[in-house]
Formats: sequence, C-alpha cells, structure tokens
Amino acid sequence: TREMSRHEGVSCDACMRGNFKGRRFKCLKCYDYDLCANCYEAGATTPRHSVDHPMQCILTRADFELYYGGESLVSDQPQAFTCPFCGRMGLTEVVLTEHVTAEHPDSTTEVVSIFLKIDFLSWFTGP
Repeated sequence: TREMSRHEGVSCDACMRGNFKGRRFKCLKCYDYDLCANCYEAGATTPRHSVDHPMQCILTRADFELYYGGESLVSDQPQAFTCPFCGRMGLTEVVLTEHVTAEHPDSTTEVVSIFLKIDFLSWFTGP
C-alpha cells in the first residue's frame, strides 16, 4: 500500500499541525489560511476565518495519484476552480473569470489565489 505524502512547509491554522498528510484546504478569502482535512471537516473557525468562506481542496501529486488510481496527469489537463465569492465549484479558469466579472462586479473583497492550481507546478518539478 502507498502512504499519503505531506504538505511540506504548510501548517494547519486551526490545530497548528505542520507538514500534515492528506487533503489540504486553502481559504480563497483569507491570506495564507490553510486547514488539514480533520479541522476542515470539523468546521474550524478563527477570528479571521469563517466556515462560509470558499475553500479549495489541494492534493499533493502523490495523493492525487493515490486518489485517482494513477490516471495520467498532463500539463494541459483542465483544472477546476472555486469562485471565492459564492463558492460555486467546477469552473475553468476562463469561466471563473467570466463568472466573477458578471456575477460579482461590485465585490471589493481582497481575494488570495483566485487561480489556485492545486500546487500544479510543483507536480512537474518533483516533490
């Protein structure tokens, strides 16, 4: 059996566990806010983070291969994005841009990493 890899250099902002294994959830509204899967599923909050903030699930390359049974991963493979304003999921980069422009034109919320690509570049440069 294969073991899940760690999110090196990342700490959960709720339980403070560093370099944790499993799914990582990154807040699309808070600056540098990450949760491990346990804290995300428990609905962890802090004074600066609310459970209604949209989150992006991030898998390491090894975990992606573990979850998806070794399906091939190519650099031009479509990525799915989450709207940081309403939480709508499954958007392509182009559709997300169009969606935010059309549906949230007056939003002034500072958004961190709208185009978060699930650590995609690190997948091709190795662990």
